[in-house]
Amino acid sequence: MSARKTRLFWKALLALLVVVVAGALSVYLLLFRPVAAPRTEDLARLFNHGSIGNEEVQGLPYWIWRVLPQIFPEHVPNGKDGYGAFGMYWRTGDKVPIGFSVTTLGVIDRVSPNCAFCHQGSYRLKPDEPRVLVSAGAGTRVDPQAYIRFLIKVGADARFTADRVMREITTIYDMPLYERLLYRFVLIPATRKAFQDQARRFAWQDTRPDWGPGRIDPFNPVKFQNLELPDDGTIGNSDMMPLWNMSELAPTNIRTFSLHWDGLQTDVRETAVSGAIGDGMSSKTVLRTQENLDRMIAFTSVQRPPPSPFKSSRETDDPLRVDASAVDAGQGVYQAQCAVCHDTNGARYRSPIPIVELGTDRHRIDMWSPAAKSRYADYETGYRWGFTHFQKAEGYVAVDMAGLWLRGPYLHNGSVPTLADLLKSPEQRPKQFYRGSDLVDTVNGGFVSAERPETGGFLYDTSLPGNGNGGHLWGTDLPQAEKDNLLAYLKTL
Repeated sequence: MSARKTRLFWKALLALLVVVVAGALSVYLLLFRPVAAPRTEDLARLFNHGSIGNEEVQGLPYWIWRVLPQIFPEHVPNGKDGYGAFGMYWRTGDKVPIGFSVTTLGVIDRVSPNCAFCHQGSYRLKPDEPRVLVSAGAGTRVDPQAYIRFLIKVGADARFTADRVMREITTIYDMPLYERLLYRFVLIPATRKAFQDQARRFAWQDTRPDWGPGRIDPFNPVKFQNLELPDDGTIGNSDMMPLWNMSELAPTNIRTFSLHWDGLQTDVRETAVSGAIGDGMSSKTVLRTQENLDRMIAFTSVQRPPPSPFKSSRETDDPLRVDASAVDAGQGVYQAQCAVCHDTNGARYRSPIPIVELGTDRHRIDMWSPAAKSRYADYETGYRWGFTHFQKAEGYVAVDMAGLWLRGPYLHNGSVPTLADLLKSPEQRPKQFYRGSDLVDTVNGGFVSAERPETGGFLYDTSLPGNGNGGHLWGTDLPQAEKDNLLAYLKTL
């Protein structure tokens, strides 16, 4: 090759390299460059809407996400309108419901779930009252599986086209030309493909009983996707736990406290980080996310449940009134029967009670396998996460009673609808009941479950694998008078 041709070759190569670099930089600046969100000193708002670093993996372009229920109402559960059908609390004026963050990558707002997606509660004391939000509470109405399946159905729908989506978006947003081009030719096709990929990743869930509102299989998705373990057929369906009083779970010089229903962790921060990883955070995003996680942990450290509305000071005919003498007597029964496990000073508090002693459904225990423990501890080769507190136990953790009136249904898998039912022998407990209501059951404790709630609800069947309502026999052999007193006291917690 002549010197002139050599020079021309290198010039062309350099020009091509410049074009490639400029193109890659343009794509990064338009679609992937993280834009810092305004800092808020409202830790509750940060918990409800803050980023956990999963936008690149879980984030949906805001305007596509915004219009999906309007384009595909037949895929929204129970014939309801909008994202409220998935049980999430949506404050008037907020851009998204509780449990979603909005983060700008490049020039595009992305919507992705955060910790509050599952850890949000609500209640009503009367049917005609508005719902009251309970931050960091147990997500008794939230239905993550229904949300996942909604997106999967949308991705499989032939009507999910750029023309259809853009037509709906432009009726509510005057989108600038550059954004229209990005949405039409890049974001909408990529989103449809992501939904179709999600269908493949979550195909395993169709071989298990449905979760239903207030429940999730939190670690099988991590096992099969993040940790790349084979489908082992296990069922991890369990109730969403509230995140209250977490500062009380800091280890002391004489004991540690177990977290999650099956005690698979003993460190609050590692629990938060591993949870964020399960929701899509990676080593690429952890540095810009760790301050948010630390502040969310700080919020859960001091957050308390609202006080129980059951009081002896109420009027005699008030359904929320509890008799003072019954409460006092019930507290004595609690100390004798329950405190050793559920009182924060109890010897067995926040430690796994062996399944052979407890007798409840064991499927969740089998879901967390030794292989998952080992693989998670060494997650993501090339980045040191520093996980040292994963463990494998053969039992379920006895948790505290704070906000017990807001924690129904009961047991780790939510298989017993009310406190009154929990004090019955397993054969006397309801075999089927409805989940999904946040109307307080003033008689039995917990939420109304005997009839389908107006939101559609979910019929829970205790005969299905993972849904068993046996075990936890403490208090079931008490005389009825003592059960009544204990129930009166438990309602006040």
